[in-house]
Amino acid sequence: MVEGGDPSVRDASTFAGSKASLKDLHLFIEKLLLSRSPTSAPAIFICLGHQLAAQAHISLIQRAVRQVLDMKMLQRDRGNKALHALQNVCQQIQSVGETLQVKKKNGQLVASNWNDSEFTVGPNEFKEVGDRQLLHYQSPDSETSGIPQQLITAHEVTADEFEGVIDTSIEYEHELNIAMFHSDEVNEEAMLFANWAYRLLHNTIIPYRYILAGSSLSWLMQLPFAVEILCSTTHEGEVLTECSATCINYKDFESKVIRRSFTCQFHPELLTDLRVVGRREPPSYAQLKRDDGARLFTRLLYAGMQE
Repeated sequence: MVEGGDPSVRDASTFAGSKASLKDLHLFIEKLLLSRSPTSAPAIFICLGHQLAAQAHISLIQRAVRQVLDMKMLQRDRGNKALHALQNVCQQIQSVGETLQVKKKNGQLVASNWNDSEFTVGPNEFKEVGDRQLLHYQSPDSETSGIPQQLITAHEVTADEFEGVIDTSIEYEHELNIAMFHSDEVNEEAMLFANWAYRLLHNTIIPYRYILAGSSLSWLMQLPFAVEILCSTTHEGEVLTECSATCINYKDFESKVIRRSFTCQFHPELLTDLRVVGRREPPSYAQLKRDDGARLFTRLLYAGMQE
């Protein structure tokens, strides 16, 4: 589990004096994202962890694109079919990444493309402090948002294909209110892009996985298959944090088994009195049963362990 904290992932200087720099954390989170396997535990990224995981998605995709496009040949790849297929999709990913803008609903430009420092995590319109009701994520309209339709459609396919636990919990509960403390947010555009890019890479690798397995690109087979945005929050009736939580789906190339990890901008580990479980008297079963965060946290842990 990767928890929250006071620093901002948008400003490396806020980690000064810590035992780990922002760069160290980026490398650590990337390794965590690549480590999901039949023998690994699920990862749950909370608050800053949610934002760090989002940044790691984009960093891993950029690294994959660079390595594939720089590659001249792959061993056992007759006619360079595998490499050409991968380079084709990486060119598509690069083309979209270099032109995809991140904008606020008022039209304010946050990032011009995936090379901008705030492409993945930017400032939120308002700080969110205290309990917030979680609502179902709603897909944007391509014409009004400027987000390419293929990114939106790919995410809708992911949402239809997988059950993300949090979205189902919202459906079952009359209301789901969880504590939030943040002034930065994961950008919706970046996560729609990550989901689309992951799916493209995974599906392209499938027929050539045996070639990649013995190459320097074998790490691409450890990438997630898809990322689903699960819920949003609102402020005065308007959506504020579009990407409040995600489900990271991994698909085994052979068994097709799905393994999941989760990220949350909110704090399901905090009870309604907003005190960390490890620093208070042990809660009773009745308290845990009544608490929205505790119930959701348990569901995430349970779902992450299922295959």
